[in-house]
Amino acid sequence: MTRLIQGLMTGARTRRVLVLVLAAVLAVVSLVPVLRIRFETDVLQLMPRESGAVDAFETYLERFGSLDALYVYVAAPGDGAVADYDDYVEALADALRAVPEITRVDTGLLDGSRDWTYLTDRQLLLLDEAGFTEATARMAPDRVPVQLTRTRELLALPTPEMKALAQRDPLGWFELTSARLQGASGVLQVDPSRTDGYVTTDGRARMLVVHPTQPPFDTTYARTLLDRIAVTEARMRAQFAPEWAADDLPPPRMDVAGGHRTAIETESLMRGEAVSNTAWSMVGVLALLYLAFRNVWLVVFGTLPILLGTLVTLAIHEVAGVQLSAAATGASAMLFGLGDDGLVLLFVAYRDRLARGCSPLDAVRDLGGVGVSVFLGAVTTAATFLGLWFMSFPSLQQLGIVVGLGMLLTVFFTLTVLVAGLPGRAWVTRARDLSMPGLGPWVLRHRRRILAIAVLVTVPLAWGLTKLRVDPRLERLRPVTAGLALETEITERFGLARDVYLVLGRGPALDPLLAAHEALDHDLAGTTGVAHVGPSVLLPSEAVQRQRRARLASLDDARAGLADAVDTAGDAAGFVAGTFAPFRERLTRVLDPAQSLTLESLDARGFGELAGRFIRREGSDFLVVTYATAADPARLTALQTAVGAHPGLVLTGLPLVNASLAARFPRELATGLAVGALVVLVLIWLEFRTVTPTLLALLPTICGIIWGLGMLGWAGVVLDLFSVFAILMFLGIGVDYGIHLLHPTLGPDGAGLSETLSLVGPALLLAGGTTIVGFGTLVWSAYAPLRSLGLVSVATLASGLIASLLVLPALMARERAA
Repeated sequence: MTRLIQGLMTGARTRRVLVLVLAAVLAVVSLVPVLRIRFETDVLQLMPRESGAVDAFETYLERFGSLDALYVYVAAPGDGAVADYDDYVEALADALRAVPEITRVDTGLLDGSRDWTYLTDRQLLLLDEAGFTEATARMAPDRVPVQLTRTRELLALPTPEMKALAQRDPLGWFELTSARLQGASGVLQVDPSRTDGYVTTDGRARMLVVHPTQPPFDTTYARTLLDRIAVTEARMRAQFAPEWAADDLPPPRMDVAGGHRTAIETESLMRGEAVSNTAWSMVGVLALLYLAFRNVWLVVFGTLPILLGTLVTLAIHEVAGVQLSAAATGASAMLFGLGDDGLVLLFVAYRDRLARGCSPLDAVRDLGGVGVSVFLGAVTTAATFLGLWFMSFPSLQQLGIVVGLGMLLTVFFTLTVLVAGLPGRAWVTRARDLSMPGLGPWVLRHRRRILAIAVLVTVPLAWGLTKLRVDPRLERLRPVTAGLALETEITERFGLARDVYLVLGRGPALDPLLAAHEALDHDLAGTTGVAHVGPSVLLPSEAVQRQRRARLASLDDARAGLADAVDTAGDAAGFVAGTFAPFRERLTRVLDPAQSLTLESLDARGFGELAGRFIRREGSDFLVVTYATAADPARLTALQTAVGAHPGLVLTGLPLVNASLAARFPRELATGLAVGALVVLVLIWLEFRTVTPTLLALLPTICGIIWGLGMLGWAGVVLDLFSVFAILMFLGIGVDYGIHLLHPTLGPDGAGLSETLSLVGPALLLAGGTTIVGFGTLVWSAYAPLRSLGLVSVATLASGLIASLLVLPALMARERAA
């Protein structure tokens, strides 16, 4: 390997003009696709693959979730009532319906968009068994007067809406139907008895549900959509401003939440993070390199291999059509922190040889051993990153590929482009000597004390590992944006479905799925603490409809005299004659034994969106969902047992997804650690071919993990999935420090330990310092997972660096003395 690396470096030096020209051309060519780089804003990419609950939850979000809807939120200022702005809200809804990117605007009112008469005429089909039995019981002659008395009580506040309802439904059948719908109100957000739309319980805010023509995550479309909404709202605001001023009303607050806004904000956040993390990392690394070498040209040129490696890596992903996830936004900062180790070692070794009187070409020819150390260190780091491919988290897989590939490209450019551009002998007089002649002797002289202190420090910090907590919940991985905060506020204030359990079924035929969900409803009917609502609130199975029709057909005698019985009871109760004429007019339709409900008929009469909360098509299959909540773990167990009795149904939901992540996380971490450690061990073994140096090379990594994580454990830091990934990453980084110290000492032309430490130690200190700075910029990231990753990286890197400069040479000296 030494000859191969030596030949590569020598060839690059002898053809330096060609190498530098090709590097410049490659940088320009790569910059074109990089400027078009796209970011994946889909939160689904944060979740792992190949897990029952997780896959089902992902399917729900893709097919049923509110990701395809926008919530237009209108709130009255201060303690005002949003009802004062009803005209504005209705005008805004009408204007939004004219926007080309919007298919429908749901105001929550009884408007022409839904044929409620069609649904209420078939309301008896929508009742469960208990409700249907009660509805037919109210037709009995002795029950009719009782129901009429209750109807009169409901008219104590004679609003036009209540009067119309009483005339159409004197027996309170709608009361039974409404109870079922209100049981689903958190999912459906529909109550036909309401006349004020989607309004919060305090009456201060109102919501419009806007349905765009395209789903989110196409940010170009999303920006056009939100711009049109903003222009439309501004026009309506200007139109109503004089009226508000005349009525002394302050303008209301209007805002938009939903997947389209989240997509835009997430992409902007990630793009900004990618730029800021890279910029701050580069500034910090360049500043340290300048303080070390005091040569502007050399420092700027020295970053060229990292820039080339980063540009080419990102260009490859863009050309391949890969969208970068939120995790990959820190890749550039990581590459700047990692890729400078090799250039620092080469700078120091090259200057040392020039100082000894070598010509530039001879100095490069003598750097074969250093080149091997640089190459091996980069490959071990890249291997641990690429080992993330074996994890089932797509975002971490992508981060591993980006950084791993970037490291391989960076080390190649370091051994070629950097070597081609190294300055001549005149640089020696201007470059700063980084050697620390006193470091080696000092460490050897105090080796016993160093090892004793290391043991004393390791014991309590190892205990701190037991205090370290990991929170693998999916919520910790989501970017925090203003749109998501508003969506959370809307969810809480309007009672939208949140953190519910979902029972999902899939199959080529709809009716068996409906029957399975009805069977689940029946099994859960007597379970206290488990609220649930399934598709039968809008579409019962054919078997249930057939049973209802048969029972309606058996009511011929009751049906014939029911209208007369209601009129008679109405007269006795003091109602004006003819009050219940609307009931008489619709009675035949309500009790029609030939009535039916189908998915197609619901869609044709404006209920497709409501039915779509429960039923969706996916290719040739149907997907059907039931929503449920569980009051406590015991009720959750009961829910799981009930769902388990139906093999075709799968229980999922965010709580179960989090539980799945927590359960599988140790296995994922163990797999990543095992793969990374195995690759690193093999690579080190191939270089040293003996056990002792292989184990010694791992010492900085072991100390870094124990010390760094132990300190975080004592500090009460809670880790997420990304920050734990830093442990895997440090396997490849920490071992580099050991390799860089061991290789020149144990090689065929090995120098003394004291001399090596005095020469390589400062280079390691500088390389480690730049790596810490590169990763340290993530500590201030606006994306919380990158912040935690940066925190863990800084703690482990600093600990590993100290161990490599003090503990490893002290232990090596002890081994040699023994």
